[in-house]
Amino acid sequence: MAAYEQWYWWYRAERAALLETVRELKLQRSARVLDAGCGTGRNVAELGGELGVRAYGVDLSKHASAFWDSNRFVSRALGSVNELPYADHSFDAVVSVDVLQCEQVDPSTAVCEMARVLRPGGHMVLLVPACQWLLSRHDAAVHCVRRFSRTQLRVMLDETGLSTIRMTHLFPVFFPVLAASRLLTRSRAMQGDSTPRSDLKPLPAWVNYTLLAVATAERHITRYTTAPFGSTILTVARKNPA
Repeated sequence: MAAYEQWYWWYRAERAALLETVRELKLQRSARVLDAGCGTGRNVAELGGELGVRAYGVDLSKHASAFWDSNRFVSRALGSVNELPYADHSFDAVVSVDVLQCEQVDPSTAVCEMARVLRPGGHMVLLVPACQWLLSRHDAAVHCVRRFSRTQLRVMLDETGLSTIRMTHLFPVFFPVLAASRLLTRSRAMQGDSTPRSDLKPLPAWVNYTLLAVATAERHITRYTTAPFGSTILTVARKNPA
């Protein structure tokens, strides 16, 4: 995964959406931003390097932490998103990318913890997989046990005292192909081929570039509109002032 995060179009497109969204929050350069569930650390490194904020990352996996490099823009720690090792109101923004779906995460508890460490008036940015019916052996391979709807996310955020200010699907152009692929995989699983297996595979450079270009164009459109469907949900919420 660490290798794919460097070049694979999907990861680059998701990271671009994250950076664009955080940039639009217009944070001060002294702002503290937490990546809750930072994995191998690529996203949090980009937050610190590209946006110039004081970036922090936390992740439970010692395997992922082996890929953390020395970076003067970033501080990282081992810990669970279910019990963040930070004091109340420590951060101006909290981001979390492809974390709430993981088997070791309790989504409601994790969102409550992110809200706890967020200062009043601060923002939370979440990216999560959409559509429970898209669960497949790829999800099993990457330890994903749930996918979300916009209603589920909105209710969870409301219960935590956060106000949703933006919610849209991402990757709507790719959604029909992905849905067809996942349904075909499910059909094969019913016939006995249910071994967990990631969909990630090497791509020719020109294919990867073309897919990234389409995703980039798509992102510019969803920046100003709300996509009604897609494989990922991007949410921005604000913690209500005390």
